[in-house]
Amino acid sequence: MSAAFADTVRSEWTKFRTIPANIPTLLSAVVLMVGAGALTANGAAESFRAGRAPFDATYISMYGGFLFAQLTVGALGVLTVTHEYATGLIRTSATVVPRRGRLLAAKVVTYGVIALAMGLVSSFGAYTLGQTVIAAGGAPAASLSEPGVLRAVVGMGLIWALVGLVGVALGMLIRATMAATTVLVAVNFIIPVIGPRLLPDAVGDWVTTYWPISAGLQITTTVQNAGRVAPWTGLGVMAGFTVVLLAAAFALFRARDT
Repeated sequence: MSAAFADTVRSEWTKFRTIPANIPTLLSAVVLMVGAGALTANGAAESFRAGRAPFDATYISMYGGFLFAQLTVGALGVLTVTHEYATGLIRTSATVVPRRGRLLAAKVVTYGVIALAMGLVSSFGAYTLGQTVIAAGGAPAASLSEPGVLRAVVGMGLIWALVGLVGVALGMLIRATMAATTVLVAVNFIIPVIGPRLLPDAVGDWVTTYWPISAGLQITTTVQNAGRVAPWTGLGVMAGFTVVLLAAAFALFRARDT
């Protein structure tokens, strides 16, 4: 990493941590994921005892909380960009760092690392508490030594980072907090979670299988569904989608005045 780029990253970190609400909001996302994951795990243990559903203890302990925590993570990614547009700071940033690629790359690296770190804390926290709840409920808990479990837990941290970077890209593309956050909610929640229930079966099945966040979350499973993409393939779909959005954001950022 060059000294100039390191200085830009340091500046982006300073911007992030000096906005009073950012750190508490990120920590609240961690608490939400771990707490909601424990509630989901408890319900899943009851379903297991009743013999009502396939059981993936690792995925169950993380997904319930992630479903809502991801919106906070993505929204903070949006804010890393739109806050500067709202305050006019983006003009100062672009003056101090005239190379637009370096400025956007610094935002991506800074928030990507933050989201990844908090994602790993959340995923291991949700997994640990979730397995305790599952075992207490009389269902089989998963061990990190079992095939696919460590990959799934670490994979959830990677998904957090990608969701955060989707937020950064949308913030740069749209520049308005509410509009970008609305698109984020549609892309990561409404379409993949609610959409398949409202769409024709064939379209709903496609969304469930190939929509970026739906495909990406396969990395967090240990029980493979024959109708879904493989875990690493799914993560690749999500990563590719994120890269495309970031490339579009860079192209537009470079073409604009600011």
